[in-house]
Amino acid sequence: MASLAPPSPLVFLVTGTSQGIGLSLVRHILSLGHHVIATSRSPSIPLSLSALLPPDNTNKGASPTLHYLPLDLTWPDERLTSTITNALAFSPASSIDVLINNAAYCVLGSIEDIPPSKVLEQMNTNFHGPLRLTQLLLPHMRAREDGVIVNISSAQGIIASAGNGIYAASKFALEAVTEALAEEVEPFGIRVVLMELGAFRTAFGQAGADVVLDKETSPYAKNRHVVGERLDWIAELGGSAPGDPDKAAEVIVQVATGREAMRDVDGKRFKRFVLGGDSWEATSRKIESLRRTWDAQREWCKRTAFDSEGNINDMSSGGP
Repeated sequence: MASLAPPSPLVFLVTGTSQGIGLSLVRHILSLGHHVIATSRSPSIPLSLSALLPPDNTNKGASPTLHYLPLDLTWPDERLTSTITNALAFSPASSIDVLINNAAYCVLGSIEDIPPSKVLEQMNTNFHGPLRLTQLLLPHMRAREDGVIVNISSAQGIIASAGNGIYAASKFALEAVTEALAEEVEPFGIRVVLMELGAFRTAFGQAGADVVLDKETSPYAKNRHVVGERLDWIAELGGSAPGDPDKAAEVIVQVATGREAMRDVDGKRFKRFVLGGDSWEATSRKIESLRRTWDAQREWCKRTAFDSEGNINDMSSGGP
């Protein structure tokens, strides 16, 4: 897709905008003169967003315009469809240039302790909801042969750590769909980008987390178990997280508008961005660990092929 840049204002649809990186995104997008359709689960516009409204919010012209829509990603399909229809109606050209799937929350706890209902809600919010919004907007973007989809993921989309398994599963799923989607829609002029964030100074992961861990009864909370210790660390992170949400928002918008055209060694635009030094360090360690594992297993892998006589190699002896 061509570089999305002023002078023509763009229309952004951003989910999860009442606080944190979502709110920072709205502020930065408006500061650049673009239009924003901001959403959150609140039935009425949150105070954090209403403070950003211009004196006359009915203008759909060239001035920066903020529109608010309630949106819960766990809503049934009919209601999500209606919300997207309303979002398109707000747009000056009845189109959305950039979708930023930012809304998410995390369920923390051991795999054993988290009930199925919470697993389903986590997947509906972090994976199925963004997927449905994307599916609903794709026909409009295809018709225009233009558009950008930004999926906000996490280092946990590459690294599943103890106490974070269900949240990581939702991000693993989002990353898989994002990778496949980027390849599928590139011929239609649509760009899809994945952002893998580290720890940023927001309520996400602390006050915004759903912690499932009974410190009195769960074996995962006793005897310095790794789950209990990790959840304590997350709770204590608080205002000391290294990431600045305002700076993250600037980078995300630069990437979305094509003004951050970083390219790989083959000259192709990056489809995946790691935001935060902590995220880079953690994901790099995971990649290096996988490479060592693959290298160590190379000879084992070869033994699964048919030999020249058509017989399957026998590994019953225990390996190479």
